[in-house]
Amino acid sequence: MCPFGMVRPFGILRPFMEEITLEEYVIWDYTTPGISFSINSGRITIFKTTLEAMGYPEYYHFLFSPEDMLFGIEPCNIDDGGSHRLPDELTREHYDIKCMDLVRFVYQTCGWGKKLTYRIPGARLSDDSRLVYFDLRRAYEIHEGRMKEAE
Repeated sequence: MCPFGMVRPFGILRPFMEEITLEEYVIWDYTTPGISFSINSGRITIFKTTLEAMGYPEYYHFLFSPEDMLFGIEPCNIDDGGSHRLPDELTREHYDIKCMDLVRFVYQTCGWGKKLTYRIPGARLSDDSRLVYFDLRRAYEIHEGRMKEAE
């Protein structure tokens, strides 16, 4: 599988001349489907590239396999369990939905730090599928707007 980001090879100086490096930080590939989780707000952020890969469905639902550490978003019908309606018009490059119980369950399952937001690259299951899946073991931690691989 090809990498979803690249490393930034330079450092910056902090106050008191303490040098920190940015080598471990990654630049996000905005052409890749993605999703973010924030436990502070109970928010799941679905990137526009994810919605494009799904064909901008009217309704979608989340899938989660704690055993496999996989999360998915799949188009569905209004009558399907857990269905959410996508707004008719998206004005930003992402769509946010509040699902505090689900976000808490994902954080607990993954052992993620409660003070961090996590971003995960995704992919379509297959060329003829509209299911987008995310391997939660590939999560990136968000630090002050910068990403690094989760430990």
